[in-house]
Amino acid sequence: MQVAKSLTFKVSKKINMRKFLAIRDFVNTYQSIARIYASYILENELHEKLVNDITAKDLKNILHQKFYRQIKDTFNVSSQTIQETRDVVVEAYNSWAKLYKQFLTGRLEKEPSLPKVERFTIRMNYPRVVSIFEHGKEFPFFFKVKLNGMDKRYAIPVECGEYQRRVLKDALNGKYKLGAVQLVERNGWYYFIVPIKKEVSVEKRDTVVGVDIGLRYLAVITVLHRDGKITDVEFLKYRKLLDKIRYLWRRIDYLKSLLPEGQRSSKQIRRLWRKIRRINDWIAHNVSKKIVEVAKENNAMIALEDLRWSRPKRGRRRKDMNRRLANWVHGRIAKYTLYKANWEGIYVKFVNARDTSKRCHVCGAVGYRKGAIFSCREHSYTSNADFNASVNIGIRAMFPSVWGIVNMPAPSGCKTPCVSEG
Repeated sequence: MQVAKSLTFKVSKKINMRKFLAIRDFVNTYQSIARIYASYILENELHEKLVNDITAKDLKNILHQKFYRQIKDTFNVSSQTIQETRDVVVEAYNSWAKLYKQFLTGRLEKEPSLPKVERFTIRMNYPRVVSIFEHGKEFPFFFKVKLNGMDKRYAIPVECGEYQRRVLKDALNGKYKLGAVQLVERNGWYYFIVPIKKEVSVEKRDTVVGVDIGLRYLAVITVLHRDGKITDVEFLKYRKLLDKIRYLWRRIDYLKSLLPEGQRSSKQIRRLWRKIRRINDWIAHNVSKKIVEVAKENNAMIALEDLRWSRPKRGRRRKDMNRRLANWVHGRIAKYTLYKANWEGIYVKFVNARDTSKRCHVCGAVGYRKGAIFSCREHSYTSNADFNASVNIGIRAMFPSVWGIVNMPAPSGCKTPCVSEG
């Protein structure tokens, strides 16, 4: 199967003013052309015809015949840019048409909203519009971009981390495939997003990394082999960062108490929420990175819980518990783990989380959990509750109908706990 990931490169702050203004003018021109296409589609209700009457290819031909020459004479852009802009707009409305068709057939409950006309994705063909070469001195790479209708290209210096530099260098050497480059604007500055693609073979393994994602520990990672041996356990808890998030919550509550009646937020409150999102995103990336690293080291597949049920419920839980659930990054951890594992060719299986915290991972009997401790009444065994759940998740991934290591249909091996938990 083919997998892809995106690398982000920031336009260097050392770029000269002439090049920066050229990028800004190109972005504004691109959006103006996109709005011309979008306005014509909406005015003539062509997006509704996409549902049943015409195809995306038909719409592209209509727009090309109607506007190509006019746009070419009006704007100083290349033919490739005009075609890419048209394709981006058509793909946006074609995606809406597909969703709307699902809505009409009852497969989608909520009616999809039309694409926003203000901003469309700026996509540039590689290597016709943008090419990349390594500099090696002050800047890691230069992106040579065709920003107008002339043949001249602007060499845009970019900044990146060591990982992005290594992966893009491998792609330029032919190890991976490069897709169409995107140019995005964030907080008044510009970034290039480069998609990298490669072919991988994803297969199930005899070893599984069971992962319990919880509120006490962000993740408990256990390596379980098919013969019942447990060779590695890791507890991940970013205590200082979680304390920082709780401090920011209290700060937000205080600032809300100072707001005038009827006002729900302020610039300072929104800034604090953005800080919380950045911390959560950092945590999710690092936890998922560790999960994939453990799986890669042990040549194992990954088992995760399906936790779509765990959402805040008004009136059903305490306010502090709802807030903890709302801030719980299990969705992002699962999402990031999935794409990082796919990139490494590691199989990921989502299992039903039911009873994984209630059953003993040794014998499979129903036990008793109190806080962080799990106790099995059958053989007076106690362990960390999250560790117990992570082993059960691994067992369920390999043998869906089996509870307990002693009941696994393994030929031989350790049938008792091989790891002491603290």
